[in-house]
Amino acid sequence: MGKQIETIISRWDGGMVNDPRDPTENTCQVVSNFDILTDASRMLPYRSSESGDSAPTTSKKQNFAVALRTGTTHKLYGLGVVSGVGLAEVLMKGVTTGGSSDLGDSGWETPTNNQSSSGATSFNLFVYYRKTGLIYGARAGTNIWAFDPSSSAVWVDTHRAIAYTNIAQGIVHSKDDILYIGYDNKIAKNDNGSWTDAALTLPSHLFVTSLAEYGNYLAIAMAPLDGVGNSRVFIWDRDSSLTTLADTIDWGTEKLQVIETIDGVLVGVALSGGNSTRFGDRIVFRYLSGSNAIKFQEFIAGNTSTTLPIAKQKINNRLYFMMTVSINGATREGVWSVGRNTPSSPFSIVHERTQNNNTALVSGLLNNFFLLGDFMFISYQSDGAFALSKTNDTATHTATAIYESKIFSDGDNSLIKKLVGVTVMTEYLPTAGQVVLKYKLDQETTYTTIFTNTTDNSISHSAVNIESTGITLPEYKEISFRIESTGNAVVTGFSFKSEIIGKRVY
Repeated sequence: MGKQIETIISRWDGGMVNDPRDPTENTCQVVSNFDILTDASRMLPYRSSESGDSAPTTSKKQNFAVALRTGTTHKLYGLGVVSGVGLAEVLMKGVTTGGSSDLGDSGWETPTNNQSSSGATSFNLFVYYRKTGLIYGARAGTNIWAFDPSSSAVWVDTHRAIAYTNIAQGIVHSKDDILYIGYDNKIAKNDNGSWTDAALTLPSHLFVTSLAEYGNYLAIAMAPLDGVGNSRVFIWDRDSSLTTLADTIDWGTEKLQVIETIDGVLVGVALSGGNSTRFGDRIVFRYLSGSNAIKFQEFIAGNTSTTLPIAKQKINNRLYFMMTVSINGATREGVWSVGRNTPSSPFSIVHERTQNNNTALVSGLLNNFFLLGDFMFISYQSDGAFALSKTNDTATHTATAIYESKIFSDGDNSLIKKLVGVTVMTEYLPTAGQVVLKYKLDQETTYTTIFTNTTDNSISHSAVNIESTGITLPEYKEISFRIESTGNAVVTGFSFKSEIIGKRVY
């Protein structure tokens, strides 16, 4: 008998890595539709999604904000279009469940004074400023419009004349309660209704893509207009009387699309692609250390059709963003996150939610998303049709949650091994719970099923052969595994045992 080696995985919070042979125990190639950061020792499946709009193809909602409706009642507002045209229309939904047009169904209410009368709207800007009681957007490259979420005032298409080519989402900085909006190479500010159109002007060959609070400062992400040159982050103390900046940071050759502060650290997500200098797209994650942007992860995509919208949200020190990318032989699309369990832990990247359960997009496009409590709304297009999904308010878990391990070679990929046995551990399997374990070895491009476990109340399942056929487990030099969970099967551990049966030949 050859030497036997047992590998046990019981921690999952390392997230996804580009190197399929990364030695870190808690990392993987792919994790989708699992929450791995709330508890490091278990993978919690997210609920399935369902339709979030009764008229998605005509309303075409593509941005969202929570705003005060009246008294202490807040509503979720969605920015779409007047049916058949590109004029802005705002609808609303309750932020409770159990009623109508709330988080539990696909209905949306129509407030009064809710439509623009001219000029195509931009979906990049949709921000609520509590101090003025208004939601702001942009239209026609010429104006900031204003909508009153209480419906007390009429819609104003020409609230502020600002000419723009590119405009980004606004942010209300908590240190001064002032609204800041990035457009082209400028920052506009709104201090309780008093506007300064160009409170800050930055280099004209760059345009603003993302804003974030950075302590007392405003962090401004900018990318080159013509795609040539480096992205930069400017650190501004918000003093418009000064022309100097606190710092400016080179953020690399990729197009920086998203920045946010996590645990006091400024993190950015950038895309390199869409040009002839790359054989495949690259998504690069960096954090700010001193005055340097340090790369902590990079994904090399399997094709050149990667998309990285500017949409983002920060919830409980986790940055959520959208991306479509080919990883480990398949297209991964939907909402992703960057976060960590403790301030001393490395940052983890997770494919949090697919936009429509297990249904892949056809010539798809991700528009925007909004996370409200446990409800995730995702706006997208498939085969030219607009759609809006939301988290199901009932405890259904029909969407497949996926974990694809790294590649294992038991320390030497020149040796032949025999897979002796495998085990997946779970919390007590619920009635509809199911766990499927698959493997892929050496040069293979598809996974083979080892077992499917549906036994109620089981907390583990082991196999020493392919259960559907009785065929013995395979021999290999390298092997990886895929765990699929449906029906709210919570995965707590995975182990496999292998035996070295062949030596290298020199």
